[in-house]
Amino acid sequence: MQMKLIEEIKLANGLILMIFDLSRAIAADTVKVEVFFRTKVALKKSYFTDARDYDKVKKIMGDELSYEHRLERSFVPKNDEDSTRADLISTFKNNSLNYLSSEKFPQNMALSRLREIKNNPFKYQVCGNTDPEE
Repeated sequence: MQMKLIEEIKLANGLILMIFDLSRAIAADTVKVEVFFRTKVALKKSYFTDARDYDKVKKIMGDELSYEHRLERSFVPKNDEDSTRADLISTFKNNSLNYLSSEKFPQNMALSRLREIKNNPFKYQVCGNTDPEE
């Protein structure tokens, strides 16, 4: 599937939101309109009160976290493809840009990933980890 970059938005907190078009034809006269949003967040030790939590997230997720969101509409008439894409992008911007632009967003995202890891430890096991304390 081809990801076509439509737009890059520099957010107030320094992050860059990238918007991609993943739309594709379903039939001769219909399309699936799909828009993919992504921003990368550098993982920082300062986001955590305990360095071990930072180390845990870094070990599993790496130096960078990725926020991703996808919006789609299936069986859109070919003539409505552009307006449907514009509506999806507008909806996302209206609902999410303030949240993503917040100064606290990178830290909140890092802490959210930590909660995920702690709540689902088997999902996030690192291969070769034999230390039961981690």
